Amino acid sequence: MTIIYIVLTVASLSVIGGFIKIQLVEGAMWQKRAERFEAKEFLDEANRGNIYSSDGKIMATTIPICNLYVDFGRYPVYDRKKNKIKDKDGNDSTTRVISDSLYHAHVDEVCELLDELDIHGHDFNYYKERFEKEWSKDKASHCFPIEKNIPYSTWDRIVRYKGWSRFVVKCMSDGTSVIRQSRVHIYGNLAENCIGFWNKSNNAKSTGLDGYYNTVLAGQDGLYEVRRVTKGDWVPVGITDTEGQSASDTLAKDKQTRARIDGCDIVTTIDTRYQDIAETALRRALHASNGTAQSCGCAILMEASTGYVLACSNLAWDSTYKEYRELPDRNIACSDLYDPGSTIKTVILTAIMNDSTVAIDTTMKLRAVEKEFVKTSDRTGRIQDDHYLFKEDGKTIRDTLTLKEVIMISSNVGMCELGWLNYEKRRNELKRLAERVFPYDILHLDLKTGEYPAQVVDLNKSPRDFLNFCYGYAQSISAMQLITFYNALANGGKMMKPLFCRAIIRNGERQEISPVVMRESICSKKNIKILNDLLVNVVENGTGNNIRNNSYGIAGKTGTATKSKKDPLSDASFAGYFPAENPRYTCLVVVKRVSAYGRTAAAPVFQQIADCVVALDKELENGKIEVGSRNGSKVLQATRAHNRTAVTAEGVVPDCRDMTLREAIAALESKRLKAKFSGHGRVTKQDIAGGTPVKPGTTVTLTLKQM
Repeated sequence: MTIIYIVLTVASLSVIGGFIKIQLVEGAMWQKRAERFEAKEFLDEANRGNIYSSDGKIMATTIPICNLYVDFGRYPVYDRKKNKIKDKDGNDSTTRVISDSLYHAHVDEVCELLDELDIHGHDFNYYKERFEKEWSKDKASHCFPIEKNIPYSTWDRIVRYKGWSRFVVKCMSDGTSVIRQSRVHIYGNLAENCIGFWNKSNNAKSTGLDGYYNTVLAGQDGLYEVRRVTKGDWVPVGITDTEGQSASDTLAKDKQTRARIDGCDIVTTIDTRYQDIAETALRRALHASNGTAQSCGCAILMEASTGYVLACSNLAWDSTYKEYRELPDRNIACSDLYDPGSTIKTVILTAIMNDSTVAIDTTMKLRAVEKEFVKTSDRTGRIQDDHYLFKEDGKTIRDTLTLKEVIMISSNVGMCELGWLNYEKRRNELKRLAERVFPYDILHLDLKTGEYPAQVVDLNKSPRDFLNFCYGYAQSISAMQLITFYNALANGGKMMKPLFCRAIIRNGERQEISPVVMRESICSKKNIKILNDLLVNVVENGTGNNIRNNSYGIAGKTGTATKSKKDPLSDASFAGYFPAENPRYTCLVVVKRVSAYGRTAAAPVFQQIADCVVALDKELENGKIEVGSRNGSKVLQATRAHNRTAVTAEGVVPDCRDMTLREAIAALESKRLKAKFSGHGRVTKQDIAGGTPVKPGTTVTLTLKQM
């Protein structure tokens, strides 16, 4: 008994000593170990916001996608006491994860579901062969990938087939789930460069709107602390256990949980209708201009009064012309710098018109024949117009042109003459004046993309560089910078910052993003009117007259830039706005590295976009904006005034000359007259002269001709 007493006493003292040691000496260590093994933080991932188009369609969203793995392996069979069952030979009995009957009952249905996805062209037979081949191997342990990146809805349907829940792998050996969140563009390649790509692991590599508005779209991931109650089972801290005590009573209390806040949605300025129109027209132009793998282009449509970018298509070669994906941060409209060619002549002219020391008007005479302005030791200063010659009677080239005609036919010689006469001794002064009206600096767009300031050479170093500057060379600009300038002309001189985001939807409330004014005015209202008339005249009678046959006015300028005479490829462009009578939209089309001019490659794309926009704009249809007067120039104003007077007279034939067919028919029908016509273009002749009294129902024959 004494021995037993001594042993029990020593044991009791040891236990008491252990308690003291654990509580006082090693308490902190064991507390940390308990926290590490019995408690941890779980991440509650926030839902990333959607990106909507301005017409209410989802452009980008986050969806769950899955990798489909199935387990073809065999595993030991256990009895109720968890002992392995042996076969008659003494070996461990094994069985498949799924029985033969359940496998064969649904494998065809699974293959049909995968066939409907049309991933990489894989069909029903492809998947059936994969299943049967791996099933026949009958290996001991065999996890096999069937298809990657399938929609969660398809994966979930497969899992729900009887017996397939265990057959389909849900977690890999490292604990990684086969289900993950993926950012998808609902409309595929449409506006893909502007919508951008979100890189979850490295936001620095995110691009476009998804990258720029990442903090808005991402929201805040939630954190909550959990405690393990059994092997593999965890409950959040705060849930009361059976003894009425919170789990946090036994765990460290200095850890803070964080509530999950889902990301906000954003509404872009992109309209899917206009975007699709621009992309389709641009792609056709690239093909029609014999575009190659070197070719690319962009088409931008902007709302004049706000600067909202309604469409921005960037196409480059990728087996066909698609949104550029080789370098995701490259946006052709915003990132690429190029020589603008003759579209910059409007900028130079605006700058000169703002110079109070220079007397300039549209009737001033300028030399128009080829001229050697200056010769240097390394390069000739010869300037010539070889792509569009202004001829009288189809025979001789005029020696001089008015400034109005210089812009109309895009005369390089005339623009150089204008610059040389006024700025030969102060060349950088012209550059300084141009910088006041043109956004040469970075625009700081609300779009995460490569964006660079325009590059302009020092005009004092070389006379030839100065002359090149006057008609579209010696400088490299982005398309977005150029359309910002033309949009200012359309907006009465007020320069607006291009915007790609129209609103943020936060907690169900829409917060509009207000337009941003960059410069209140780039020139006077008088000069805006003169420039508008000049640009309308370009489309009516000049290099852009191939798109003049419309029911609304267009003001614009063609441009073609070539690297050298040895290089047959050019950068073709057309910049302008419409309707010219009351500008509402600005558009720029640039087609790079093609064998064509701005007149033939870019202007038709502009026309196709403008025609569709006018047809879709209900305000234009309802007559809130006058369409069809085409009164950009003084001559046309006088003609239209005469036509309007003729139409209002009772009992007489209206003068339909210079009208489009649509305008002429409307004028005749308003007088209860019938129309008969031949040809196409504008009315050049009518068999009954305007002002002639006639009876109702009389037929007037119109002769149309492309002018």
